[in-house]
Amino acid sequence: MALHEYECPSCGGAMEFNPKTQKLKCPYCDSEFDVKDYVANHNSGSTGEAADQYTNQNTTDDGQQLYIYKCGSCGGEILATESLGSTKCPFCSNNVVVSEKFTGEFKPDYIIPFKCTKDDAMNTYRNYVKSKRLVPKVFLDENHIDEIKGVYVPFWIYNATMSFSGAYEGRKVRHWRDSTYEYTETKFYDVRRAGTEDFENVPADASKEMPDDLMDSLEPFDHNEMVPFNMGYLAGFLANKYNVSANDNMPRAMNRIKNSLIADFKGTINGYSSLRPLGENTGIERSSYKYALYPVYILNTTWRDKNYLFAMNGQSGKFIGNLPYSIARAVKYYIPIAALVSVISFLIYYFVL
Repeated sequence: MALHEYECPSCGGAMEFNPKTQKLKCPYCDSEFDVKDYVANHNSGSTGEAADQYTNQNTTDDGQQLYIYKCGSCGGEILATESLGSTKCPFCSNNVVVSEKFTGEFKPDYIIPFKCTKDDAMNTYRNYVKSKRLVPKVFLDENHIDEIKGVYVPFWIYNATMSFSGAYEGRKVRHWRDSTYEYTETKFYDVRRAGTEDFENVPADASKEMPDDLMDSLEPFDHNEMVPFNMGYLAGFLANKYNVSANDNMPRAMNRIKNSLIADFKGTINGYSSLRPLGENTGIERSSYKYALYPVYILNTTWRDKNYLFAMNGQSGKFIGNLPYSIARAVKYYIPIAALVSVISFLIYYFVL
């Protein structure tokens, strides 16, 4: 396999994609190049032939095969999983892309480039932790972060035209009274809805390694900023090819679409005291899908032998993650408050009541 490297034409340094300028930038001489122009003019580029070799003992803890590639710049060996398509040489820090991971059926149709930097992710994490008063103090230490990495995560994005038909029992209830009695009038209505609705760019991550709920929580991504795939955007970031097929992912995406479809049609029914579904039917009239890479920052940290995973949308900066709480900090913040409230309550009772 061939490793594509992004060497600076001016000084030969390893270039990286700069999310702020949306260009390839050399950190050594500060030269910048448009991604499309650079790839077009350096298509054959600086490449190194990499040995596609692995042995049975070269596996991860969960049983994934590990592949050994040779860096074209320094000759160092790079160890990677089968799905990893972009990485950094641990010896010379050269950014390399395993081009075969993104060709043929594995070539993405689109990519959403990173707009946030690693510093942005670190600052967001720091502010996120500070906003949680009961978090153990150790989480505020930057050296407590085990790893922070920018990853292009593979996604299938689905388009569909869906049909819907639904029957409901609507109720209208009216109450009134006179000098003698209270009255309740209940009217029942047969309510029907039918039609079609179009859905575009419904995403579902295509990586077995990424938790689905974590990736879903990072939405939305702005698809107006999605551009045709170009390997230049991968420079300086990790990137995985998909290992969940579009067909295998489709039921999850279609279930999301189905729930939205039902909610949209039910949302057109107004003016009833209550609404009871009698039957809701959905169908797929047309569907298609595209393959895209989405930008995500992943942060890992460990506390008391437990791993905590955080993620940030590399386009919008949306940050999510679970944090533990510290009993000591809870005592520090809430026991004094509880004591103060008790004293005030006692004084009010003693002097006022």
